[in-house]
Amino acid sequence: MQKLIVVAFAALCLIGPSSLALADEAMKGEMGNMKDEMKAEKDMMKGDMKVKKEEMKGKMKARKDAMKAKRHEMKGKMKAHKDAAKANPAAPAPMSAPAPAAAP
Repeated sequence: MQKLIVVAFAALCLIGPSSLALADEAMKGEMGNMKDEMKAEKDMMKGDMKVKKEEMKGKMKARKDAMKAKRHEMKGKMKAHKDAAKANPAAPAPMSAPAPAAAP
């Protein structure tokens, strides 16, 4: 019985380091795969962010253009209003008498 235990222990001692080496290689391979997956996911996220950024640029440009158009429209209305006021001047307001000077 004791000889069997010694043989089993010796076998474990011989197999142990090689199994660790094999496990280390397997772990390195697995870690490499995980790194590749992470890199691919990161690249995909970058692509999504670029798309969202371009989309936001488009929205902001549209908003800016709308505001610019509205400003030009208001400018046109004000110019037309001023031109109409110059063409048809309203009756001037009557001049009121100057205020009496205060006595010293």
